[in-house]
Amino acid sequence: MAERSPSGGTAPATKEELREQIAHTREELGRTVEELAAKTDVKARAREKAEDVRERAGERVSRLSADVRGLPLRVMAAAGSAVALGVGLLIARKVRRR
Repeated sequence: MAERSPSGGTAPATKEELREQIAHTREELGRTVEELAAKTDVKARAREKAEDVRERAGERVSRLSADVRGLPLRVMAAAGSAVALGVGLLIARKVRRR
């Protein structure tokens, strides 16, 4: 029969049970230490984040290029003209302020 431990829990009754409990505790402690070490590895976390951002950006570029390829030539020309006009207006405004 298991005895009551000072902490209020049940103490193992045999040496074998105690050994198993120690082995289990060591495994848990090892996993905890590995998790903490991974969290403190700033370089590795930064690399993972950069890779995630790169992948998402690549997916967006692929989607946008597919969307652009599907647009009619007139729409693309109008969009390009609008962008050029906007840039021209910004440059003109900046030149006038000087």
